[in-house]
Amino acid sequence: MEWVVAILGVGCVFYAFQITMDYVRYRNMIKPKIQRLEVAKEELKAKIESLKAGLDESQGQLEPIRREVGKLEREYLDLQKQIQQEREKQKPRPIRFRS
Repeated sequence: MEWVVAILGVGCVFYAFQITMDYVRYRNMIKPKIQRLEVAKEELKAKIESLKAGLDESQGQLEPIRREVGKLEREYLDLQKQIQQEREKQKPRPIRFRS
């Protein structure tokens, strides 16, 4: 009966060794993928930061343009009002015939 316990013990040790070897193989297989993903993550992070900086710069340039557009729109509306007023002044008078 002792030989059964010895065989079970050896089997357990062999099984634990197999689990450890599978883990080591899997880790070695996954490690390069993880490193590539980390590099890609850092590249994307740098790209996002540069785009944010560009966006901030664009926002700074956009504000004066928005003010200018608003000013031009107000000018346009004023001219429209002036044109409308001039048209009202220039309306043809109805012709009245004397009888």
